[in-house]
Amino acid sequence: MNTTFTPRLRSVAVAATSLIALGGIGVAASPDLASASDGRAVSQGARAQHLPSTLSRTAMPAGGSIHAAAKTWPQLKSGSRGTDVRTAQHLLSAAGHNVTADGAFGPRTAGAVKAFQKRHGLKADGIVGPNTWHKLVRTIRQGSRGQAVKAAQVQLAAAGHNVTADGAFGPRTAGAVKAFQKRHGLKADGIVGPNTWHKLVARTNVTAPNPPSGNGRLTNRQALAQLAAAGIKHPSGRTSLEGVRARTIQGVIALKKASGCTITITGGTESGHSAGPRSHAKGYKLDLRTRDEGRCVTNWIKNTQRKGKPRGNDPRWHGSLNGISLEYVYETPKRGGIHWDVTFV
Repeated sequence: MNTTFTPRLRSVAVAATSLIALGGIGVAASPDLASASDGRAVSQGARAQHLPSTLSRTAMPAGGSIHAAAKTWPQLKSGSRGTDVRTAQHLLSAAGHNVTADGAFGPRTAGAVKAFQKRHGLKADGIVGPNTWHKLVRTIRQGSRGQAVKAAQVQLAAAGHNVTADGAFGPRTAGAVKAFQKRHGLKADGIVGPNTWHKLVARTNVTAPNPPSGNGRLTNRQALAQLAAAGIKHPSGRTSLEGVRARTIQGVIALKKASGCTITITGGTESGHSAGPRSHAKGYKLDLRTRDEGRCVTNWIKNTQRKGKPRGNDPRWHGSLNGISLEYVYETPKRGGIHWDVTFV
């Protein structure tokens, strides 16, 4: 049958063909694609799936399918703290904005977010939600360097992988990415694309990677590298982490991420602590500061964790993070200062 298309029908047909083509590569059309605000809820079915500018609009990106954009991302705004904020700050720096990756979402970060959103045609509300995350992330691979690499390394370290946030995507980072991808059911190609970024940033209730061998131990250098990459500063004084369990380091990183607080370690595997099957010497325990910057984590533990029976005269709380059980004891020793005695199992 011969069909004559009027100009209006022809435009409808072209639009339909375009939608089919977009569907074929996994991109969902959305009526509010250009004007969507990160400050309001966007349903998964209607959420616009943005492609990073560094990716081809016709080729499937490495490191995960384009469908990653349809999933839930964390929402960051003024007052937010933690690893995800630090990641966003690194990505903003990669985009040319002058922000410090300190994990605190303050006025300077909010201003940088608004400027970034305005430049990319998003509503400049200063909130990092799905649409802004989609524009921030960029594909990186072995050989890449810079702030975007640091952003990925920060997340890998927070997930328990032994990487340093030095901004150089070398063999160790590539190996960590592959291990992360394999654990999360992604193609283990070592390339951090949209889906891998989503899993890194938005992972929830994910079990931390297994230690080297069951209750495997880390050297002091390995432990410090993981802590530094997660934004946890060097332990104070004569504290040693030689022989600490990998699971313990994963647990304290998870604690920082969940609480958004500065974590200061004041006790590790050095001598002078009480003996026992789950002791400091065996790599199960860390002491954390309660005063000064430690007040933040003190308030978080007391307000969010489950209070249990005291250990002697010392109050005790219990919790679980990323599949790791934590026991927090607010210890007031006869000698030395008050501190949190935390056991990670």
